[in-house]
Amino acid sequence: MEAAKQFRKQQGEKKKKKKSKIKGHTGAGGVKGEEKATAAVSSTAVTASASSAGAGDENEEEDDDVDVEEPEMEPELEALLSTLTPLQILLLDESVELGEDDNKPAASMLEEAEESIMEEDKDEQIPTETDDILGDVNPLHLIGDLTIQHRARTLLSSIIQPSGVSVSEFYKRYWGKRPLLAALEESEDGANENDYEDGGEDVKLQQQLEHATRLNGFLHRKSIDDMIRKNKLRYGLDLNVTRYTDSLGNGTRHRITLDPPPKKRKSKTGSGGGAVDDVEYIVANPTDVWTNVDASHCTLRLLRPHEHNDNIHSMLSLLESEFGCMVGSNAYLTPLHSQGFAPHYDDVDVFILQLEGYKRWRVYAPMNKQETLPRVSSRDYTEKEVEESMGEEVLDVVLVPGDVLYLPRGWIHQAETVARPSHVSKLPGITDAHSLHLTVSAMQNWCWADFLEILMPEALESASASETSISLREGLPRNFLAYMGTMHQLDDEGGELPEGLKQVAEAYAKRVAKGADKDEEIDDEALAEVMHRQRTAALQKQFKEEAKKRIMRVAKQAMSMLDDACDQIGKRFLSDRLPPALLPHEATLTKESQSAAAHHHDASKKIWPNSLCRLVRPNIARLVIEDSKAVLYHCLDNSRVYQGTPLSPMEFEIDDAPALEQLLTTVEPHWIMVKDLIHGDVEDKMEIAQALYDEGILATILLDTPDRSVQTG
Repeated sequence: MEAAKQFRKQQGEKKKKKKSKIKGHTGAGGVKGEEKATAAVSSTAVTASASSAGAGDENEEEDDDVDVEEPEMEPELEALLSTLTPLQILLLDESVELGEDDNKPAASMLEEAEESIMEEDKDEQIPTETDDILGDVNPLHLIGDLTIQHRARTLLSSIIQPSGVSVSEFYKRYWGKRPLLAALEESEDGANENDYEDGGEDVKLQQQLEHATRLNGFLHRKSIDDMIRKNKLRYGLDLNVTRYTDSLGNGTRHRITLDPPPKKRKSKTGSGGGAVDDVEYIVANPTDVWTNVDASHCTLRLLRPHEHNDNIHSMLSLLESEFGCMVGSNAYLTPLHSQGFAPHYDDVDVFILQLEGYKRWRVYAPMNKQETLPRVSSRDYTEKEVEESMGEEVLDVVLVPGDVLYLPRGWIHQAETVARPSHVSKLPGITDAHSLHLTVSAMQNWCWADFLEILMPEALESASASETSISLREGLPRNFLAYMGTMHQLDDEGGELPEGLKQVAEAYAKRVAKGADKDEEIDDEALAEVMHRQRTAALQKQFKEEAKKRIMRVAKQAMSMLDDACDQIGKRFLSDRLPPALLPHEATLTKESQSAAAHHHDASKKIWPNSLCRLVRPNIARLVIEDSKAVLYHCLDNSRVYQGTPLSPMEFEIDDAPALEQLLTTVEPHWIMVKDLIHGDVEDKMEIAQALYDEGILATILLDTPDRSVQTG
């Protein structure tokens, strides 16, 4: 708290002395809420920008920008907090005062995590970026004051921090548009020692080491080996072993997969009791896996490492709060001088986090508009296609540990593990025997087309069942197939006649209108063709006008159903996404933690009229209306495996909806008292809140003795 005030005071004094140029928009500080821990750094909503321009379209980018209201941190505060490592942002749940005994638990969590990932290099002392105090305020002092939304924003800011690009600028200029490289600035000739103030080469090495270790704590080779051994990972489901090689000896490299195929077996679980074919995926033998990697130079791809790694799960969970869509991950370990995959593009936006070793990435722009922001991944391209069709690389860079590369979907890429570049210093504990990177993916099946695929069929069904109009239920025009369709398209757009037939039409028109000389010869066949074309054009025009009326009716109905479609895609998101990785300060406010702490004390298990409540984490639950019932969906019980656990909806009466809406939209740092919910009587308010509390999605605190004037149950 005091650290945050001190930071703001310093920034205010700096602004009085000199107007600073800041990228993005600044919001005034200020909060509402009753929780002391969140009061320091919440801020009011400010303007952010987003754009849907296509990759490489500079002109469209500016025209398509739309201002939206979104809560953001002050840019100076975001920049300060971005110097924390992702692991610190994920693990530290208290404001840390360095050197004070009462903060040892949070600090020790981070220390243990850092020690675990450096187990192979125990004797090396790895400094962290937070050893440097920016100004008089250490960002560790502020981390415990962040709301979840601000912590999620800080996490993204930390991931891209080496780029010097703020999150606001990232969304405006890069998100879905072009790659972003977040790397430690370094010239190939080596940095000028004058750039490093006092200390010269020592300072340079320390900065490089801090950068190289800033993504520590997620994965390394030993932890992958442990994951394979402990969890019996299966080929094809949990991991792949691949290689990009000229296996046919014809001079063309292609990707081959060395995964043993699954075994077929009979199962009597089919519908009707009949036997159906089932498959059994082969459990990977760790020795075989590493033999393929080390001796055969194969790439090991881990699918869903977050299923078995809590730190990765926590990062993805927090990024889902930031992006508002499903976020996933894969990991890739490739030995030196090897490549595991052919050039291709993906149907997801990816953040490539380089954890170990060095990897050369070559990136190419989408080949055309059709392949910009694609909805499906590409096939594998050959090197010849790359040379002939894709032109020069947009980016040709070697990622070093600590670097991050963002690629929008549709950008073609290939990567190969290389030795440590000559301009990169040899650092303790940093290997170049292999490359290991973690790919964080987002935006899969999350575009306007996906939304309209939900909306338009529903709108059509609703409009066709209208009680006020029968236009969509009217029969199609009689014999319309005789003049509509590809085979009946007229040569010229708009039904214009060819020049020769125009003369025939004009001569016939004169004869009819002015009684022209009937002895003037008119080709009967040409005249018949003219009459046919004119009749066809008229019928086609009439059909198109009638179709347009009905299409506009469906579009109008669709506009009235936007909220319903948002609820449907929101339910899909809840089904697809990961379970929230609750931080300790969130979990301690749920029923499970409070009941355990209270040792079965009745007051801890019940909701009272004076209980303060809020959703345990923003946007993990959604209320929809189905069959005249208020139905609540949430993702708390989801599996870390994609759609591994079906949603279990909670059903309420329709008159409970206003109170439910209040509970689901009250999020950190705010609280709402149960007796203030919108409902007829206090007993119903308590029962609604109790149901959500029992489900584990409601956080509660009781600042006073329980109000026992009303009893339920």
